[in-house]
Amino acid sequence: MSDVNPLRVVFKALVFYLISNLLFAYFEPAIGKLSIYNWLVPGRLRVPYEREAEYYPVSHIVPVYEDMDAMFQSHVISQPKAKDEFRVALVGDSAAWAFGLHPQDMLAAQLTALNLTTCDGKRVTAYNTAFPLPYVMKDVLIMDKVREYDPDMFIWMITLDAFRNRTIYTDYFLNPYADHVFSLIDRYRLNNLDIKKLESPAFWDKTIVGQRSRIKRIFLLQIHGLAWKATGVDHYYYSYEPLSNDQSDSLLFDVYKPGKLDLDELLFDVLGAGYGVAGDVPLLVVNEPIFIATGANSDIRYDEFYPRWAYDYYLEYLSGWMNTNQHEYLDLWNAIPSAEFTDTPFHRSPEGEKMLADLLAPKLLEMACASQEGNGIEE
Repeated sequence: MSDVNPLRVVFKALVFYLISNLLFAYFEPAIGKLSIYNWLVPGRLRVPYEREAEYYPVSHIVPVYEDMDAMFQSHVISQPKAKDEFRVALVGDSAAWAFGLHPQDMLAAQLTALNLTTCDGKRVTAYNTAFPLPYVMKDVLIMDKVREYDPDMFIWMITLDAFRNRTIYTDYFLNPYADHVFSLIDRYRLNNLDIKKLESPAFWDKTIVGQRSRIKRIFLLQIHGLAWKATGVDHYYYSYEPLSNDQSDSLLFDVYKPGKLDLDELLFDVLGAGYGVAGDVPLLVVNEPIFIATGANSDIRYDEFYPRWAYDYYLEYLSGWMNTNQHEYLDLWNAIPSAEFTDTPFHRSPEGEKMLADLLAPKLLEMACASQEGNGIEE
């Protein structure tokens, strides 16, 4: 029996490793679709997200924003749709995702708990497909992905903050989907999106080495699924100080001074792309509620995010845009009492979510019935 040649073993291992990387980059296997969720462990009730790595073990979660297959294969929406189900997908920011709330208290769960029935007798089931960034382009990408899961309707929660161009969001969420973003830009003629740092991945970026962080996160998400099954915990529930009714006297909105906010230069063309991506699936856009201060300087600012001049202009512009484009929407910016907001001017309490669900329900059913009539279904 001949002795093993260590150099030959190392050489063969290196060749195998190189070939594996090349094949992985060439075929780009959809590893995110390999999931233990919805069969070995229950699907999650919202897409995986946590702000800080130190909370991952506490939250039993790992964000996988680089791979939407993994995001949604871990989600209950990836289960087959029941014949009697009217599937509503909720998209938006951290308020829609329900920061600080347990899954049973979030807006999607509150809508489902209303036990709504459409005109043809289908039960309304709402799914939380939001992701915690106030950024409309991120929402459009998610809607495009959610189309794969056969939604009957979208509810898109928006606010002024989501229409700003931010390079950090391009780096964080758009770069993993650069080619898809470029395709959407061409398809919907998006002129205002900041894509200066957006680059298609090089071939070596697609190798196992280049994708090692994504692969690691996908694997860890499966491991955390066992703790999710045991505890039902998917978020670090922190304490917070109540919002102050007293505001600063600053007139600034981000870098914008009074009279400098040009919404034509912001991302309203992306809002139009959202309607294009939704296609024949009804889309209800909702201008989400905000905290409205009543103390010092409340005549200058609604809250720490919005000076009155900027937000009032946005309200007028949004209404005009919707009317010009003949889209129905709900403007609920002042519909929830300020006492029902938690740690930010957007995040709501469980009772605030219940109020919002009650306000959304009539319009949801109206649009659901209209779509069924359009498909030849009579009441």
